[in-house]
Amino acid sequence: MNSTEKPALTLLFICTGNACRSQIAEGWAKHLLQQSVLAERFDIRVLSAGLETHGLHPNAVKVMQEVGVDIRGQSSDLLTPRLLAQADWVITLCDHADEHCPVIPAGTQCLHWGLPDPRGAELAGVDELEAFRRTRQQVFALIKQWLMEQELKSVCGAGFTHKDVELSRETAYRGFMQLQKIQLRHRLFEGGWSDTFQRELLVRHPAVMVLLYDPEQDAVVLVEQFRVGALSDSPDEQRGPWLLEMVAGIVEPGESVEDVAKRESLEEAGCEVLVLEKITQVLTSPGGSNETITLFCGRVDSSNVGGIHGLVEEHENICVRVLSYTVALQAMEAGIIRDATSTIALQWLQLNRNELRQRWC
Repeated sequence: MNSTEKPALTLLFICTGNACRSQIAEGWAKHLLQQSVLAERFDIRVLSAGLETHGLHPNAVKVMQEVGVDIRGQSSDLLTPRLLAQADWVITLCDHADEHCPVIPAGTQCLHWGLPDPRGAELAGVDELEAFRRTRQQVFALIKQWLMEQELKSVCGAGFTHKDVELSRETAYRGFMQLQKIQLRHRLFEGGWSDTFQRELLVRHPAVMVLLYDPEQDAVVLVEQFRVGALSDSPDEQRGPWLLEMVAGIVEPGESVEDVAKRESLEEAGCEVLVLEKITQVLTSPGGSNETITLFCGRVDSSNVGGIHGLVEEHENICVRVLSYTVALQAMEAGIIRDATSTIALQWLQLNRNELRQRWC
């Protein structure tokens, strides 16, 4: 390959008849990739094919024209081994195609987006064009998400995996937490390997934290409790190691993160979670700890919430506080709420509060 040539990237969408879903996906991908940084790095081809050929559906053409994407020049093509061999990515858009797709060559990346056939809407007494519009929007969202992930991979990271690390470990301490000594070396960005060196790793169970939010009262429920990690935190400010934060708990074997979120909300705050919305999952301090925390926002009724909670056998002494949304933000800005995960969750609530209230109220 000439040094000025860009590497090829071929994206292949597959559906049973290559008439609707895969045609809409081909049109959206061509349109969105033109505006992507991937187009600067790769010679991109977007194709679609079917296990059969049912022809380009006119309603697919109509709904794509409504958003300024012209797919009239696309054709309904039969899936062949040659097409599969050319593809870097294969994305199936219906369950039938996913189940009956020929063997995909090793090294090809695969995804399955199982979408309902918009042509079935007429049989159910629904406006068929509306069903095609719904498919159009579903495919748009999926391709945008895929595109964002590929752009991040393209500009962030060297593609290293666990295979690029060699290590041995021993347990130096085992108690409520575990401390491991690790001897390791890893690949370098500039090529080759690092020298062997030692790191200490604090090993912790995965955890869950929940921002309890009452959309009717526009209030958040937080807990105040002693935290040993805050003993040396600004002692001159006379606020001590009692933090105002979210409900939190460790994931025990056999528990889901959702189970933990609901259990801890009852134990620590006396709140029944009515709806759970996942915010994100974070590594709290990856330079020296493997702890991951899954953050949720949980819908609650805060009208009768308060008091002292927690399990005595776990040395928990927890005071429940109900703050208005505005006061909670002021507490964060003033540094009263100062742990990283509660800050992340409250900032997420700032971005999503209006939409959340529309859905939850």
